[in-house]
Order: sequence, then C-alpha cells, then structure tokens
Amino acid sequence: MGDLLVVGSCNGRIRALDKKTGQVKWEYDITKDGDQRQFHGDPLITDELVIIGTDGKTGHVYAFEQSSGLVRWKYKVDERGVASDIVRLGDSVYAVTLGNELLSLDLKSGKARWTFRGGYSGQDCLPCSSPAADAQRVYFGGLDGFAYALDAQSGKLIWKRDLGAKVTTSAAIRGSDLYLGTVKRHLYRLNTGSGEVLGDIETVAVPGGRLVPVDSSLLAFLGDEVFASFNLDLKKLRWSAEASKVWTSARPYLWHDVVLAGDRHELVAFRSTDGVREWSYQFSETVRGIGTSPDVLYVGTLTGPIFAYSPKQ
Repeated sequence: MGDLLVVGSCNGRIRALDKKTGQVKWEYDITKDGDQRQFHGDPLITDELVIIGTDGKTGHVYAFEQSSGLVRWKYKVDERGVASDIVRLGDSVYAVTLGNELLSLDLKSGKARWTFRGGYSGQDCLPCSSPAADAQRVYFGGLDGFAYALDAQSGKLIWKRDLGAKVTTSAAIRGSDLYLGTVKRHLYRLNTGSGEVLGDIETVAVPGGRLVPVDSSLLAFLGDEVFASFNLDLKKLRWSAEASKVWTSARPYLWHDVVLAGDRHELVAFRSTDGVREWSYQFSETVRGIGTSPDVLYVGTLTGPIFAYSPKQ
C-alpha cells in the first residue's frame, strides 16, 4: 500500500505503519463500535481506501481512508461479523459473514446492494469463508456443503452444487476452474460456468484456509501439519511438507519464485515447483501474517510484534 503497511491485531486495533521506520501513522480502535476484536481476512486496498472485515460477537466491514485512517463508511454485521477476505469486482465489494451470508456492498457508500444466505449449519469457519469472483459472477463455499455461483450485479443464484460435506476452504479460481475443499478430506475442481465437478482428490487431512493457485499447481494447508501442492487438474499430488509441529501462517504467501509459510517461530521459503526448502529464518514470536514488497518481508506474529526482514537473495 505505497509507503504504508496495514496491520490488524486481536486487541481490536488496526494500524497503518510507515514501511521504512515502523512508525504508526494512524490507528483505529474497533471495540468502540461493539464487541469485536479480531481481523481474520485480508483487506482490499484501493487507490483511496482500506476495506476490511472484523469479527467477534458482532462485526463490521470498514472502509478507512488510506491517508488518515478516517472511517469513510462501515457496514454492521450482527451475526459474528466477517472473517473473510474482501473481494472487489467493479464498483462493488464482496464478503462472506460468519452466518454464511454473501454480501455485495457499494464500494463508495458501503450500502448493501444485495445479500444471499446459504444454508447455515450453526458452526463457524473462520478461515474458510472467502469468496472469489470473475468477470460476472461471485462464488463461495457454504457451511451447508454447497458451492454457490451468483450473478455479481443482481445476486441471482446461477447454480449450486452439493459437495456432500461442509466446505472448509476459501474459493479459488484459475481460468474456468473453481476450487474448494471439504471437511471429508477432499479437494474439488468445478466448472465455473455450470458447476459440474471436473475433478477431485482425497487428501491426508482436512484442507483449510486459503487455496492458492500458482503457475500449474494449487497450494493448500491440510490440517495443521501438512503443506501441499497439487496439479491443477487434481489428478496428482506434486509435493508436500510437514511442519515441525503446526503451520501457523494464515495462508501460503507467494514471493518472487518461492512460497512462504510460517512454522511456529520459523519462516520457511519453498521452491514452488518442487517444494525444495530454499531458506528459513527463526523469529522470536509465532509467525502469522506476511506482507511482501520487492525486497522486504513484513512478518506479523500472534502476540503482536511486527518484523521487517530482508532475506538474502
């Protein structure tokens, strides 16, 4: 985000830091707007705004002005809030609530354009609710075990596909393929146009969190201990790596020709093509979020400290 680094922490504060010095440029305390303290999804950064969801007993989608941190608008979500990433398509932004409701909000005003509620199982899934969008449609995986495709402008349901079990990953798109994972240890590849299941593969543990397509592969965390790469057709596992105890980063992160993941205090860089470990670095705290720039990595931790780290290339 230019010269600023945006960080949301579990004490209920969002801050913008100067990337070079770490100095706080602005901050906002979300607890003054209700019983909410957490940021689980990635923000959407526009030319003027930082748009991010919050969760707790209640939650919001906020639009902060980049330069000052002033609240341009906020949209309240009563049912536990929003833990998903914020996705943009044109002048609309999309998010999925912890109540399994897909929101379409006006980018400029924050007013709801439409909402769509999938079947709700009564159980949350903090890391698995993020939607995906292409030119005309928005997709998400429901806690009811269905994959949904909706018209981005009207919210009209185009198709839904029963995957037989609760969806436990974000939705990811590569070309005309939609990827989702379920609690029954499966990854699925669906056609975005029809919802037809084109392929699936059984996994060693429940896939969770953000699925990341890169080049000809799909990256996924499987349970807490396995990080894996699959062919995009889901016919073959390419490589996998086990954590020393548990993978702690919110998702895999792409940086140059490597993939980054947090293994408790250790930041590990894997070659994306074959999973070879290129380098690693030990921090004093548990690695959670990773921000990237061409030369520097910004490593957020579970207990709060943020580190600016420049690996030797």
